[in-house]
Amino acid sequence: MEEFKTRGQRRRFQTLEKRRKLVSGAAVVGTGLAIAPVALTLPGTQVEAAEYNYQQADAAQSLINQIGSTASQIAAANDLYASVMIAQALLESGNGGSTLSQAPYYNLFGVKGYSDSNPVYLATQEYLDGQWVTMNEPFQTYNSYWESIQEHANVLKSTSFASGTAHYSGAWKSNTSSYQDATAYLTGRYATDPSYGSKLNYLISAYGLTQYDTPSTGATTTTTEVSTSVSATTTTTDSSNSSSTGGSYTVVAGDSLWGIASKYGISVDQLMANNGLTSDVIMIGQQLSV
Repeated sequence: MEEFKTRGQRRRFQTLEKRRKLVSGAAVVGTGLAIAPVALTLPGTQVEAAEYNYQQADAAQSLINQIGSTASQIAAANDLYASVMIAQALLESGNGGSTLSQAPYYNLFGVKGYSDSNPVYLATQEYLDGQWVTMNEPFQTYNSYWESIQEHANVLKSTSFASGTAHYSGAWKSNTSSYQDATAYLTGRYATDPSYGSKLNYLISAYGLTQYDTPSTGATTTTTEVSTSVSATTTTTDSSNSSSTGGSYTVVAGDSLWGIASKYGISVDQLMANNGLTSDVIMIGQQLSV
């Protein structure tokens, strides 16, 4: 029996079930999915809805520090954007503050546990029929963040509802020109939230997550959009290669607006305003007023 790995898969199934008025246990024609086991029949731990909380935004950097290197390695090995995966982890886990994302569960991406022998039950919100609905769902548990990130990569690479067609192939680096293409593709497919992509883009920009991305081996990378074309390992030498003079700064490989703003103790908004920027795209050699 097929299992639902993401909220988007669950949502698509429920929509098809409603439209076609299928009875429980009937297969969904053309999707490769079947009715999932009824949640109440699965053993697991019940967690109160109130425990599924989010920490303040300042916890985000702590989680990034914990998973950044692992995400970069796993993403590079799977033709994926580490920046997108980290942003998904931040969004799905509430900056690492949700019960589900913490020990002993380590589930960063909200992966459902329909086939897990010992899932944990949590209240979660799903976007159904144009409104948010709270549902009690079983979620998978892991032994570490590494396991959670690795399985997430497996989901993005191997999920298929039709023979020979990878469901999330539009989010792979080799099939995109930037992380924005990947986040746009995931919206409505991986998650039901219609603003999912814009939320991921904000997190990637705000926390300079493109520093964890490595170049695609299957597509041509650009030299102007530094945030999507440089290796994460390059950032280790930024401090020795960067240059600043008084109130100006020269952009080097691996830089991001967030990183530069943090270095000079100003906000990203202020840095953008100082330089008349309307996006987070910066170029090597560009002079910025700080």
